[in-house]
Formats: sequence, structure tokens, C-alpha cells
Amino acid sequence: MRFSTTARLILGIGIFAIAIGIVGWFYIQKAQEQRQLDNSLSLAQTTLPTIISQKNDLASQLTQLESDLAQAESSLAQAKARFPESVESIEYDEVLFDIADDCDLNITNLTASEPGDEEVEIVHFSGDEEVESVHFSVALFTVEVRGTVAEILKFLNTIATSEYSPTETNFINATIASVNMAVTETGWTWSATINLVIYGYRGE
Repeated sequence: MRFSTTARLILGIGIFAIAIGIVGWFYIQKAQEQRQLDNSLSLAQTTLPTIISQKNDLASQLTQLESDLAQAESSLAQAKARFPESVESIEYDEVLFDIADDCDLNITNLTASEPGDEEVEIVHFSGDEEVESVHFSVALFTVEVRGTVAEILKFLNTIATSEYSPTETNFINATIASVNMAVTETGWTWSATINLVIYGYRGE
């Protein structure tokens, strides 16, 4: 079957039009992809400084946290070193009587419980989370004193600030748990019942 010149011309024009359409479609697709790439690149260029700034901030925070952790671990080590390995009640009894004597107080009663054991868990965040168990010996001292309000307050302040330490026995490892005061029968002196909790470091 032979085509006439006109038919061949029309067929050629049709094929050319189809080719132009296909090329145009590919061009439009590429143009859209290029616009998307340009938009993505523009967004990346816009957000990159923010990301870099956030990264620097996080790095600074990490450095600060590592410094805080090192300081906390150093403080913990110093605290462990300050704590006695055991709580000897007779030593604290003697010191309490000496402090009371310096404050012109009379100790009317002094009792001490047998030291018990208390376990405290300390969490470290240096890389992986690590839990450390620290054991303390705990003893409760109940001290009953009699004197003026000023003398009792001086006694309490000396214990609380650990200002009295003629020997290695001091109260830096002690906590005043409670104080109950009442006026005595004479009306011019007071009695106070003081509960002290004293800790000793037993190790990990």
C-alpha cells in the first residue's frame, strides 16, 4: 500500500507533533523537578544556619553537663571522705557533753540507738546510665537539755554549723531531725528534746 505525498506529509507532521509533545512533556517534568530541587536547596540554605546554631548550643550544653557531672562526682567523693566509716556513740556522747558545757547547758538525758544500715542509690549519667549503691550507717541520738533559750539556740547552732570539732568527731555528717522545747517548772529555764540523725559512710 502506497501513501500519497499528502498522506505522507500529514503522517510526518503527526509524528513530529507527537515527538514535540513528548519532548515538551519531558521538559515540563524536568522543569518541575528543577523547581523542587531549587526550593529544597533554598530551604536547606535557610535552615542550615539554624541547625548549625542548634548543634553548637547542644555541644555547649553537653560540655556544661559534663562539667556539672564531674563537679558533682568530685563533691560526692569529698562528701564520702568527710563521713566517718562508723558512728561511735561514745565519741559523740563526749562531744555533745563538751558542747553543752561550753553553752552552759545541762544535759539531763542522752540516749543513742544502735547504728542501722541505709542504702542510697546514686545515678551517674556519664555516657551510659549507671546506678551506684552507697551504704550509710545511721544512728539516732536523743538529747535532753535544760537552760535558757539563748543557751539552747547556741547549742543547736554549734551542732548545725559543725563549728565545734576539737577532734575528728564533728557534726558535719549530722542532721537535726526535730526539736521540742518547753518551759520548766521554774519558769525561767527551758527544756529541749533534740533528735539528731548521724550518718557514717560504709562504702559501696
